[in-house]
Amino acid sequence: MTHRLLEILKTRTVIFDGGMGSMLIARGLGPGESPETWNLENPDAVAEVQRLYYEAGADVVHTNSFGGSPVKLTDQGLADQAERINRRAAEITKSVCPAGKLVAGDMGPTGKFLKPLGDLDPRDAEDSYRRQAGALLAGGADLISIETMYSLEETLAALRGAKSLGDVFVIASLTYNRTKNGFFTMMGDGVPKAVKALQDADADAIGSNCSLGSADMIELTAAIRAATPRPILIQPNAGKPLAVDDSVVYRQTAVEFAADGLRIKAAGADMIGGCCGTNPDFIKELAKAVC
Repeated sequence: MTHRLLEILKTRTVIFDGGMGSMLIARGLGPGESPETWNLENPDAVAEVQRLYYEAGADVVHTNSFGGSPVKLTDQGLADQAERINRRAAEITKSVCPAGKLVAGDMGPTGKFLKPLGDLDPRDAEDSYRRQAGALLAGGADLISIETMYSLEETLAALRGAKSLGDVFVIASLTYNRTKNGFFTMMGDGVPKAVKALQDADADAIGSNCSLGSADMIELTAAIRAATPRPILIQPNAGKPLAVDDSVVYRQTAVEFAADGLRIKAAGADMIGGCCGTNPDFIKELAKAVC
């Protein structure tokens, strides 16, 4: 059976949501506080943010589970709550998801390096992601979105973990830096190598998010499109970050972001959303521009 996301893609560009962390900070999330704990302690605030994204025009909204892998939650002393936190994350998003729209179970990096560079065994990473994906799907997630990954090897471990659960639609998004020689992950993997590895590992869609602003993402999108025929998801930041009074701010406007979104679509993206610095206003303008 064809996944519902692919059915939407047959007719138009699919719109994803934007930033989550800054939206929760505006609602009281404190410094050093794990956003994932709000799935248990402040679910109404999480639901409010996600409802705003759906209302702005997003077809797909991520769960509040970016740092919800058991390995990552260990640093917060919450490893024993991992399944509960992730399942609740999906249930909250599902509760505000309109008919015909979708919930993406969000999985981000563990924050650790795999052996031999670090001390995390690849098998333990894969098991951690399998447990997280399983809880997200049990809570109602329609697909799994692995995002903001700086390590290709860890991304492949997450992909294997999710795919081990059966017929699961998985999007795998890496974060790239722009150099004079092209786009590379923090670990030094270029676009052709990374995309081929993800495609060979059966990622259903391939993408990139974070690090780059929307202008740089135009060229990156073209590079990814040249490397794969699979659906592409692009989620740029709202331009380049600026340090102002000990805070990071983004100066790009929603209209400027949407204009670049149209160019990203022309470069080959099938799905577009936002990352750092974006909010429902950005998604609303984006949806108007590209759909």
